[in-house]
Amino acid sequence: MNELQLLDSLGVTYYNFDGKLDAEKSEDFIQQFKNICSCSKARDLHTIVYVWYTERSIPRMRGESNIVYIGQTERSFHDRHYRYAETEGTGGNWSRYKHIIKNFGPIRISCAVVEKPRNSEKMMLRSYFDEHLELPPVNASG
Repeated sequence: MNELQLLDSLGVTYYNFDGKLDAEKSEDFIQQFKNICSCSKARDLHTIVYVWYTERSIPRMRGESNIVYIGQTERSFHDRHYRYAETEGTGGNWSRYKHIIKNFGPIRISCAVVEKPRNSEKMMLRSYFDEHLELPPVNASG
């Protein structure tokens, strides 16, 4: 299962955020993360589900997938994530992202505007789990 299959299953239009996460250093990752959070779609779209995905698929318990995270917010992506840029780009989080980027390529983010983000997120996580018998790597790590 890839990000396109998952987003297509919603039956709504989806959008790609500007930018990608491909940094080799923590401070560059933090800046890239802030830039993505600050793009117009990340600021303007509300009641969304979003998918973080890589260029190359990651082996899963069953099959493979390029999806690393599935999330949702009633607010904008910017309002939900911008304040966590330093948290995402340091410590264990940075180690995880650095490994993902090095081995599976840059991380990009797409979203879809939905009526009930929590319900859509649950449906997407269930579909992913049914396909791969586990959650996406970043969802699974807490």
